[in-house]
Amino acid sequence: MSPTSGRVAIVGGSIAGLTAALSLRDAGVEVDVYERSPQPLSGYGTGIVVQPELVRYLVEHGIDLSSLSVNSTAMAYVDALTGNTFGSIPAEWRFTSYNTIYGALLKLFGLERYHNGKCLVGIDQDADIVRMRFSDGTSSEADWVIAADGSSSVVRKRLLGLEPRYAGYVTWRGLLQTGEVADDVWDYFDGKFTYGLLEDGHLIAYPIPGRDEGEPRRLNFQWYWNVTEGPELDELMTDTRGTRLATSVHNKALNPYSLDQLHTRGEKLFGPFRDLVVNAPSPFVTVVADATVDQMVHGRVILIGDAAVTPRPHAAAGGAKACDDARTLAEVFGHGGDLRTGLQRWESRQLQQGHAYVQKVQEMGARLQHGGNFEPGDPAFRFGLPSGVPSAGL
Repeated sequence: MSPTSGRVAIVGGSIAGLTAALSLRDAGVEVDVYERSPQPLSGYGTGIVVQPELVRYLVEHGIDLSSLSVNSTAMAYVDALTGNTFGSIPAEWRFTSYNTIYGALLKLFGLERYHNGKCLVGIDQDADIVRMRFSDGTSSEADWVIAADGSSSVVRKRLLGLEPRYAGYVTWRGLLQTGEVADDVWDYFDGKFTYGLLEDGHLIAYPIPGRDEGEPRRLNFQWYWNVTEGPELDELMTDTRGTRLATSVHNKALNPYSLDQLHTRGEKLFGPFRDLVVNAPSPFVTVVADATVDQMVHGRVILIGDAAVTPRPHAAAGGAKACDDARTLAEVFGHGGDLRTGLQRWESRQLQQGHAYVQKVQEMGARLQHGGNFEPGDPAFRFGLPSGVPSAGL
């Protein structure tokens, strides 16, 4: 007998997990979401380039894209030290924020079957059931578990012993409100995506929506630093309590020396970039890392999004890839055919897409972080998922 969908548990309640949960529920599947955070998530407002896959569920359910994002008309390439222009191309993109997309999805899903404070510590399965154990002493069972618990996936670690591999650089992120930089600096970045190129790294900057609908837009930036693994990286990632953090150090936990480094190096940048960096009220730092798997379906446990393939952010489609994993997986569960066969086809297609995307962003990172040739508008490095990946099929 072909296995049936039964009850599905999703570990990880971020954008991918919510997209999977909503799509599965629409397909008639009983689904619960288990999120480790004790309160609703926050991406600290950080920016996201809108891709069709990212917002497909929201748009198909009547949400106006203009209420979620701001538009742009160009992509500019400049020397981040001198301000000399390498070129500019027309580029019609829309920009949003993590909080905007997450909030819209959570509102649609609701809180009844969204369980906060559920930090997974253990998971095992047999031919019929998957058992999950959480740090609060509770446990749960499901017919299927979908791991959407991100780049530091506990499920992937328990199944495969696999953690992301450091890429050799970190990214500083920051957000500024209207009035936190001069009007001429705001105008320099508004309405476009700007690359600030350096011999040993790069910056990006673009506008994103206000925190709430109707509020003024904000400016979002990232500055990628090459940092040698070992003592240099360990010091940067050590917080004010002396704890070496694995992924991110948020602003309130930044040790003073790290923040001073950011401001000292920022003072050397071309004026508009300098003003973004030194005036951002709550910058924070995150490591850049990769992870890939050769298998997404492990018995009754399925990896999606960054829990399966963790890409660098340079092609602005990591969230889109995760949502595409989620939506197409829900189609398999809701199709009604042989589930195992459908999962095999789905896995083959999503792995092909994920591996191609990782290769693309690794090549982008190699050029951007080491002064390589990065031509304006190079089609090989256009934002988005790789083209030419065949349909998953059902």
